[in-house]
Order: sequence, then structure tokens, then C-alpha cells
Amino acid sequence: MKITRVETALARVPLKQRTITDSQSKVDAVDFLQVTLSTDDGITGYGMNWSYTPGLRAAQVAVDDDYAPILLGGDPVQRKELVRRCYYSNHFVGRVGATQVGLAAVEFALWDLICRAAKQPLWKYLGPCRDRVKAYSTDGGWLSWSVDDLVRDATRLVERGFDAVKVKLGRPDPSEDLARVKAVRHAIGSKVKLMTDVNCAWSLGTAQYWGSRLAEHEVFWLEEPMHPFDVKAHAQLARSISVPIAVGETIYTKYAFRDFIEAGAVHVVQADATKLSGIDEWLEVAALASAANLPLVPHTNVQHKLHVQLAAATPAVLMVENCYESIADIWEEPIYVKNGYYELPEGPGVGLKIRDEVISATRIS
Repeated sequence: MKITRVETALARVPLKQRTITDSQSKVDAVDFLQVTLSTDDGITGYGMNWSYTPGLRAAQVAVDDDYAPILLGGDPVQRKELVRRCYYSNHFVGRVGATQVGLAAVEFALWDLICRAAKQPLWKYLGPCRDRVKAYSTDGGWLSWSVDDLVRDATRLVERGFDAVKVKLGRPDPSEDLARVKAVRHAIGSKVKLMTDVNCAWSLGTAQYWGSRLAEHEVFWLEEPMHPFDVKAHAQLARSISVPIAVGETIYTKYAFRDFIEAGAVHVVQADATKLSGIDEWLEVAALASAANLPLVPHTNVQHKLHVQLAAATPAVLMVENCYESIADIWEEPIYVKNGYYELPEGPGVGLKIRDEVISATRIS
């Protein structure tokens, strides 16, 4: 099997819900980069990456100008070598960021070709350890929600079958964050896991003081409390509060995860294959976490089908995030949460193909 054509499309898909916010971002649409690899065997592979801030055009250029010439004529079975060559084609201008976002989309498409050739979904190709994957929801805990909205949505999610929900933190006055957490905990009771997410907005002092207060409300983890490159500060925080620290959404290499783990700066590893260089590096991070006896909870916004399948084949994964449900139907064979668990896809491949009509209606490049 040889790759005969490389195509890209950039689309901006509006959310079908009110604008959502965290401490850093305001989101009313998600940008998607679709990478399509055609082969002489008639098998087509699809990869994807995403962003809720502008910038994917740079990733598209990296695929079109740098990676496509390397991929053409290549054998997808040689996936790791092709990815290595793509990586070094532009590493002087971007070892992480836009170039890596584009490379991950290529890597997913290469995996997709192999799984489609084997006529298996990714989770079966990898070898499953479970036949369903527990979900937790972020969709009811956005920072712009009022306390009444938070309580209503958290209660609704629990009634749907979720036994774990997450609330965003990072208001200008952290005492408001604490009051919001207290209200949600009171509404959902002590048996439901309650997580919190700062999206990198706090200083070490703020995280130490207010993070310690979260223990009063049995918070299951404190996510991204500070700048994600500051391993030392996270290690100091982990030693000074009892609430577990979760990081990974904005960590881009296995080496950075290694440093967090070795420093004792993380308790819950939230590796995201769309931020790393793809599935292979995600599996390496999963192995690092497993060797350190740390649980994985993949960061997931729109890439549910990818991480649910990785979770189905990775014993250390506790659960997978669920949010942006309003656009779940953009995918071919979308998956949904039922009674607190994700269903697993049965179609062959990685499952990152956006429906043609969605691309046509929302394409911007």
C-alpha cells in the first residue's frame, strides 16, 4: 500500500449551545483540520486536529508544504519512520505548536489506514482491556455559568447517569470559585466525584491557599492550577496540599510528562494525543504513567472517539472527559454517553472523519 494523495481542509464549526468560557478562553466555534490520505489500494485514511482559538492555518500549511512531499509514495506500515521524517522536516521552526498539531493529524490518518486495512476499529486493533469506558462531564461547569446554572446542570448530568462532573475555576476572586464548588457539592452529594479546573490561571501562592480549601468539599482533583511548563511550582504545590494535581492538557511531549512524573508534580496524567505527536507518543506517556502507578484521564473536548478507544486498550485509564456534546454529530459514526459510559465504535479505523456535508458547509480553507 502506497500513499498517492494528501489533502487537507480547514473548517470552523459553530457550537450548537451558548458560548462557553473558562479562565483563558471564550468559545463559540471549533476549528478543525481534516487530513485525508489516499492510497493505491483504494483505502483512504482520515486524521484530524482541532483548536478553539485561531491558528490551524499554520498547521495546514505544515501538512501541505512540509509533510505531504514526504508522505507521497510512502507505505503507511512505515508509520513511525514517516512521522520521524516529517518531524525533522521543520523542527527548527516548531517542535511543538502548529507543526506538531499538523503532524498529529497526519499520524492519526496513518493509523486510520492501517486499522481500515485490518478492518478493525482502533481499540480492537490495539487489544482491548474493557468493553465500555466510563465518562465524566465538563459540559455543565463552565466559568460563565451562574451558581444556579451550575447546580441545575450538575444535577441534570447526575440524573443522566454521570457519577463524576467538573467545574471550572479561575474567577478574579477565588472565594467565588470556592462558593461555586460548595454549591455543586451540596447539590450532587458526596457519592459523585467532583473535579475542578483552573486552566492555568493561578499563581503558586493562590493555588496553595485556595487549593487546600478545596479539600473541604472532597474535590477529586485540581486541574491545571498554574502555567503548565512550571514543573517546580507544581511539585511544590503537590507537597503542600492534599487535593490531587491533574495536568496534561497543555503538555506537548513525553519528555515533559516524564519530568512532571519524576518530580512528583502530578497525580492524574491527562495526556492528549492531539497535543502530543499522535497515538504512538500517547501510548508512551501511558506507559510512563503506568510504571509510576499513576492513573490516566485523557483530556478530551471534541476528540472523544480517539481517546475512548485508547482508554479501552489502556488499563490505567480511569475515565474519559465528555464535553462539546452539541457538535458530536459532526462525525461519521458518532459515539455518545449512555448511563455514564461511552459506547465503543464498531466501524474500522480511528474514527476521526468529519462528515463531508459538515466540511462543505463550514470550510474556511
